[in-house]
Amino acid sequence: MAGNANQGADLARENERLAAQVQALSGDDHIRRAAAPWCDATPAERVAATWRLCALVPWFRSLWPEEVRQRADQPEPLPADSLALLERLKQIGGRE
Repeated sequence: MAGNANQGADLARENERLAAQVQALSGDDHIRRAAAPWCDATPAERVAATWRLCALVPWFRSLWPEEVRQRADQPEPLPADSLALLERLKQIGGRE
């Protein structure tokens, strides 16, 4: 019985921790803090930062289990209605 009580207490603490994370990461304040460094950045600085982050993708992928990498390499095809919407957006964008 003591094991179940400890497990319940551990889960309660974890739930509290997760709830605090959700609270901290949701809302406008978090977005403002995350965007603040980029407000005065030039477009070239933003592109350079994007490329630096993109360069990390192979490393992140290397951390994934093999079955996750296989799923990422073989994504499910988009539904026909999604493809049609994307094609329509592509056509609209080409006219401007």
